[in-house]
Amino acid sequence: MTAGWSLDGRTALVTGGSRGLGFASAQALLARGAKVAIISRNDADVKAAAARLDSGTSPNVLPIVADVTDDESVKAALAQAHGWQGRLDILVNNAGPQLAPTPVTEADLDVITSAFDTKLFGFLRVSRAALPLLSETGKGSVVNVAGATAHVPIPNTGVTGIVNASVVALTSFLAGEAAPKNVRVNAISPGMTKTEGWLAKNEAAAAQQDISPDDVRAGVVKALGIRLGRWAEPAEIGAAVGFLASDDASYVTGQVLRVDGGLSKPVA
Repeated sequence: MTAGWSLDGRTALVTGGSRGLGFASAQALLARGAKVAIISRNDADVKAAAARLDSGTSPNVLPIVADVTDDESVKAALAQAHGWQGRLDILVNNAGPQLAPTPVTEADLDVITSAFDTKLFGFLRVSRAALPLLSETGKGSVVNVAGATAHVPIPNTGVTGIVNASVVALTSFLAGEAAPKNVRVNAISPGMTKTEGWLAKNEAAAAQQDISPDDVRAGVVKALGIRLGRWAEPAEIGAAVGFLASDDASYVTGQVLRVDGGLSKPVA
């Protein structure tokens, strides 16, 4: 680990940290020396995730039960995270809904509204509560997890796409408003990643088609034109979060890092 990548002495908060990309982000931040609070709506899930993340004798992970769609719950969670170590340096906004594939023109408006409330408005609620608490020494950093669908119109992912695109816009505006406080705000847009949720979907599709999960993923790679020819490992997404939170990205703000294997790169 280089000096710039070290997060020793810093405290991070990850929303949606009990699974998927949130869990991978928490792992990456812990590996770089940070103390990490993770948020989930489910008490059992967040406690189990904290136990998997933290094998040390002194607690390096704080599980917090909170709902990002509720202002008071968010404020209480941020106060708890800050009070834990007496500081807050890093916020990773990751919590988002699981949506069934559907054309955007056929999506139920209540589903779209709920998706915005959980992800876009959730990111905004948590960021608003975090900004007064984040370090103003140059260590303060916000990383929003958007997604490749913000940049590429993948069939049947329109609701996810418009929500992710709004997260990209939110990142730009937050970066401008947080800069005077010496806080950086960036985003990542992951592509197809082998999270537990996607692995379960791959298994189900494989059983239906009588092929292997690897064959299912290979078919997606071909259909989407992923340049690197494979899906990402969760740790590769976590590493991008760790970079943006670190001093190696100290002059980076308002940017979106596309961690998608070339999915969103137009063919020359």
